[in-house]
Amino acid sequence: MKYPHGSRRVTGVLVPVAALRSDQSVGCGEFADLPALAQWCTSAGLEMIQLLPVNDTGGESSPYSALSAYALHPLYLRIADLPEMAELPLEKRNSIAVALDQMRTSHESTARFDYFSVLTGKMNLLRTIFLESRREILQDPVLHRFVGDNPWLPPYAVFRALKEKQQHRSWTTWDEYRDIDEETLKKLWDDPALEEATRFFAWIQLRLTEQFRAASDAAGRCGVALKGDIPILMSEDSVDAWYDRDVFRPQLRAGAPPDMFSELGQNWGFPIYNWQHLERSDYEWWRERLRQASRFYHAYRIDHVLGFFRIWAIPAANFSGIPGFFWPQKGITREEMYEAGFDEGRIRWLAEPHLPGEALRACFGEEWTSLIGTLLSRIGEEDLFLFSPEIRGELDLVPAKERDSRPAFSEEQSEWLLAQYRDRALVEMPDGSMASTWTFRDCTRYNQLSGEERAAFEALVARHDRQSNELWADHGRKLLHFMRKTTDMLTCAEDLGVVPEAVPRVLEELDVLSLRIPRWSHYWDQPGQPLIPLEEYPEGSVCAASVHDTSTMRGWWEKESGREQLWESLGLKGPCPTTFDPATARAVFRGLTRCASRILVFQLQDFLALTPELTHAEPDEERINIPGTSTPFNWTWRMPVTIEVLQKHQVLSKEIRALAKSRHKRKD
Repeated sequence: MKYPHGSRRVTGVLVPVAALRSDQSVGCGEFADLPALAQWCTSAGLEMIQLLPVNDTGGESSPYSALSAYALHPLYLRIADLPEMAELPLEKRNSIAVALDQMRTSHESTARFDYFSVLTGKMNLLRTIFLESRREILQDPVLHRFVGDNPWLPPYAVFRALKEKQQHRSWTTWDEYRDIDEETLKKLWDDPALEEATRFFAWIQLRLTEQFRAASDAAGRCGVALKGDIPILMSEDSVDAWYDRDVFRPQLRAGAPPDMFSELGQNWGFPIYNWQHLERSDYEWWRERLRQASRFYHAYRIDHVLGFFRIWAIPAANFSGIPGFFWPQKGITREEMYEAGFDEGRIRWLAEPHLPGEALRACFGEEWTSLIGTLLSRIGEEDLFLFSPEIRGELDLVPAKERDSRPAFSEEQSEWLLAQYRDRALVEMPDGSMASTWTFRDCTRYNQLSGEERAAFEALVARHDRQSNELWADHGRKLLHFMRKTTDMLTCAEDLGVVPEAVPRVLEELDVLSLRIPRWSHYWDQPGQPLIPLEEYPEGSVCAASVHDTSTMRGWWEKESGREQLWESLGLKGPCPTTFDPATARAVFRGLTRCASRILVFQLQDFLALTPELTHAEPDEERINIPGTSTPFNWTWRMPVTIEVLQKHQVLSKEIRALAKSRHKRKD
C-alpha cells in the first residue's frame, strides 16, 4: 500500500493489536477493532496507527519470536465475523456464541490479558467451527486460490500440523522430519492423514488475511495510515528456519555486545542470515515478506536496522554475548598479524585463553587433574593449559550436568572457568580471518604485551574499524535499497544501540526514517552530554515519546532520571514537576510537538496520562515489555476502557487534537 501522507508532518498512536479492547473483542484486541480505533484517531486529529508485529508466535507471547515470517496470529481473529458462523446449525451457532460471550465476560475486567488462556480458548472454538464446516471449507475455491497465491502457506501449515503431533516441541528435537525438502513437504501437504490439520491452519490464515485487509482498508478510508513492525530476525523454532534453512547461518546467533546495561551482552538465540545465499536469489525471501506486509500496511518499521549493516554474531555454543563479533566485517588476516610483528605463538596467546596451573589448583584443589584431557590440554611440559578442542563454547562449561566423561563442578567453579574462557583478545570468524573481541583491552594476556605490541595491535584494530565502516555502508545500502524498491510502503528504521557512522549516512541517503527517543537523544561526545534540541532532529525521522521496550513517559518521569534535563531542553518555565500529572503531560507533549521529525508518535498509555481517570495508579503496570525478562507480565497490557468509551471521551480527544494541530501549523 502506498503511504498517503507524503513528507508532511503527522502525529500517530502506537498500540499493540492485542492491547485493544472493544465491546466485540474476546480476551484481547482483534484486527476487527482497528476500524473503530481509526475512527477515534480521526476525531483526535491522529493520522497514523503504529502496531507491533502481528505474526503467529505459537506459545510465545512475544511478538518478536514468530513461528513464520508471513503467517498472521490466530489470536487476532474475530470469530463471530467468520462466514462459516452463519452457516452453522442454529444450536451449534448459539453454543459458540455463548462460549464467546463467556470468554469475553471472564476477561473483560482484567488489566492484562491471559495470553495462553485466550489463545487456547479461541483455537478450541476455531477447531469446532472447522470440523462442523469441514466439507465446505475443503471444497472452497477461495481457499484453493489463497493457497496457490501464497507459496509460504503449505510449509507453514505442514509445520504447524507436525508441531502439534510433536506436542509443540521445537523442530530441532523432532523424532522425524527434522530435515525437510520440497518433495517431502509436498507429500506431507498431500497426505490424507494430515489434511484436516494442514487445511485447518490454511483456513485460519485465509480468514485472518480477509479481516486484516478489511481493517486496513477501513483505516485508510478514515485517512489513517497503518504502520507495521517487521522484526529483522526469525526464531530458530520457526517454519522458515526449518524449511528455508539456506536463508540462515544456524551456527551463529544474533545478539548484542556488552554495555552499561548488560555486562555479558545479549544472546537473543535467533540465527543470523546467510546474505550470500539470499543475494543469489535476489533476496526473494525478503521481498516476499515485504510484499506480504504491504497487503496491510502503508508504512513499516524495520526492527534493529543495524543488523542490515552488521550484526553481533555469536557462535551457537555460547549463551552470553561476550564471545561474539560483528558480521560481516573486515577481518584481520594472519598475514597482517605477521606484518605487525605477531608470530603464531603470539596470535595463539591473544586468541586462546591460557590457564596457569597455579590458578587451576587454587580453584579446584586436588580435583584439578581430572580436568586434563576432558576440559583442558597441557601446553607441552609447561604448567600452563588451554581449553580442549572439544569445548565449543560456554554451554560446555555450565555446572551440574554430567556429560560424556566430563567431570561435574560447582557453580562457582563454572563461573571461574567461564571467565577464563571469555578472556581473549581475538576470535576467529567464519571466513577464517580474526576480529578483536569487544573486551580485548580487558584481556589478561593483552595487558601482558609490551607497549610496542599493544600499540601495533591497536593500530591494526583501528584500521580495520575504518575499513569495516565502509563495508557496512555498502552492505546496508545494498539491502535497504532493494527493500525500499520492493513496495510503496514508507520505510522507517529502529536504529538504537551502538550505531556506526555508516548507519545515519545511509538512512538519510535512502530516505529511510530513523528513530529518535527524546530521553535518549544526547550529544554523547559533548561536555555534559546535553540533549539534542528537538528542532535539530532530522526531518527524515520518527520521534517516539516512548516505545514498547521503555517505560511510559509517566513511568520514566516519576521513577527514573533525566526529567529535569528534558524539561529544560523543552524551554519550559518554572521548576521541573516531580509528578507527571495532566498539566505536566500537556506541557511536555506540547514541547515534543516542536520536533522536526516527519512523524511524532505516542504510545496510547502516554495519551491516557492527559486524563487521570484512565491511568493506572502504578505507572509500571502500563509497560508493555521489560527487556531481559520473560514473565506473563510482558506483552499483555490492555487499554483500560473500550474503544467505544474512548470515542465518547471528548476531553481526551480535544487534548490530542490540539497537540496534532500544533504540528500541522508549523511551517519549518
